[in-house]
Amino acid sequence: MTTSPFSRRSFVRLLAVAAPAAATAMCSPAQTSGGPSATASVPSSSATAPTGAAAAIVGAARPAVVRSFGPNGTHWPAHTPWIKDAVTTVEVPCTWAAIRTALLAVTASQAAAGVHIKVRPGTLPGLGASSGSKAVLQGLGSASWAKNVLVSPRDGWGSVVITEPARLREVYGVTFARINGVDVLLTNCTRSAWAQSVMSDGLSMASSYGATTSQCGAYEIVMSNVKSDISDPLGYAAGADCVLTDSVWDGCYSAPVFRPSGATDHVDTLQMYGSGWYRGLTVRDTTFFGSLNCALQIGGMRDDDPNKGTRFLTVDHSILTSQATALRVRYPTPTGADTPSMAQAINGIGEDFQLYANDSYIFGSMYRSKWGGVSNTKVSYGQATTRNPVASGGWSYDSSMDSWGAAQFDALVPTPTDAYLKSIWK
Repeated sequence: MTTSPFSRRSFVRLLAVAAPAAATAMCSPAQTSGGPSATASVPSSSATAPTGAAAAIVGAARPAVVRSFGPNGTHWPAHTPWIKDAVTTVEVPCTWAAIRTALLAVTASQAAAGVHIKVRPGTLPGLGASSGSKAVLQGLGSASWAKNVLVSPRDGWGSVVITEPARLREVYGVTFARINGVDVLLTNCTRSAWAQSVMSDGLSMASSYGATTSQCGAYEIVMSNVKSDISDPLGYAAGADCVLTDSVWDGCYSAPVFRPSGATDHVDTLQMYGSGWYRGLTVRDTTFFGSLNCALQIGGMRDDDPNKGTRFLTVDHSILTSQATALRVRYPTPTGADTPSMAQAINGIGEDFQLYANDSYIFGSMYRSKWGGVSNTKVSYGQATTRNPVASGGWSYDSSMDSWGAAQFDALVPTPTDAYLKSIWK
């Protein structure tokens, strides 16, 4: 069973997503296959088969990327100094004001050589993570810097926490890493990123105020706590007359969100939406367990999209599931929440033949959509071959995926417990 490709809530949310940001090219990190071979049924083709990955050994040198279905300590933005690189360091108190002052002092030549702002232990407040919220940081950095400036805790992951929802606006060329939070909204943050952090409620990217926003990154962002809520944990939104494109969720993990009993909202794990022009999203090395409606709501293209004819979505070496699958393999229904009535993994149509998937697993149905290329990707949806046509390649239907249990999923993607994350983010 499927629903309309357009979210009812998206039209409410886009009203809140209403200053220009320059776009520069971002290099994608070189990636190498690795990790133990999956013991469960693995797609086979001429391409390298999807693999699960154990915690990588991460030391002083920047690690090579190990392909995985979630965080393993190796996914990091290529334009950002590694957390242990020998670069200029600036130590600051745990306040937004101190972080702002340090960023204002960075010159282009310093950024090119590498700058790491280290924040002392403590907590940071938030002022809300809606599009109407006052930003905790605004008007900082530069999308033309040769390297991003890194901001991370001096004493490592877990020592700096944002205790309330927070919004950043027009912060360019800055990577925040290993700073946990509740809910973070990145508005018009071209070439900025958030890495190797836990969010209890979510993270979203948005383009507003007539901006063109690109090259935002979420690297090993984890939302592992199952919960009952009416809000999507992850968002990718373009407001009226705005462009959002060429951005990535890389090495990420999200548990499902269940709908509270009595509520009528549908809930997606990641939703693409808005009255503007959004596309160019890559979901790579990631696992999204489906919320009530689906794991990935891709919406649809406007006919006046200035980037029409370019890639709308790429699902690369990732796992997307329905909520029914999440319920079966890892996450029981929370008390006071609805039990899922459908088994949908992807909703929406995107742009015809500008959708791509490779080396991935899709557990659940898909709304009618037309794909440009699909390779080495297994689906549990028997109608995919007819309802989801492919210009190049094709889906690999595997009926046994509907009987997968916890053991098969554990072999591909470990549950990212605090102990696991501490072992990889060090």
